[in-house]
Amino acid sequence: MKSYLLILTFFLFNACFSQRVNLFVESWKPYCGGAKPTPEVERGIRTPFSGEKIAAFRRNYENSNPPVLVKWLELDEAGKWSGCLKPGVYEFYRSDKILSLDEIEKKYHLPDNENYAFVGVAKLNKWKTTPDYTFEIKKKTELKITLIEKCFVGLNPCMEYIGPNPR
Repeated sequence: MKSYLLILTFFLFNACFSQRVNLFVESWKPYCGGAKPTPEVERGIRTPFSGEKIAAFRRNYENSNPPVLVKWLELDEAGKWSGCLKPGVYEFYRSDKILSLDEIEKKYHLPDNENYAFVGVAKLNKWKTTPDYTFEIKKKTELKITLIEKCFVGLNPCMEYIGPNPR
């Protein structure tokens, strides 16, 4: 009986220190030129960031230690995740940012040509270490993260478009 009460107390105590979080992640692709767009196209295209993983890192309040990975959030086909996280400051990174620089280059790097160029290791490293979103969780929270795509390269962090601008 005592062990049952101890276990029940543990779960109740743990549940009281976690907050319900509803997360929605989408990507936004801007209108990049070309034919005269409709008003809808001119606003850009928003699509759910479906079937991806987001790494949730929690910052330590007491000191400036680096944040600690606390959970991988698996997004459903609608780009949503629901669950509990303890109160605190969180940094969210998409799964590609957890890869090494070599792995990122192998996955995304294309040969340079007259329209595309490699961004460079310094810029790629800055992208890798910059969180996609930072937020403090205090109570039940609704979060919306929008990943902004670049014209003609999308979410590819290795390449930048240097070609002519469409008219």
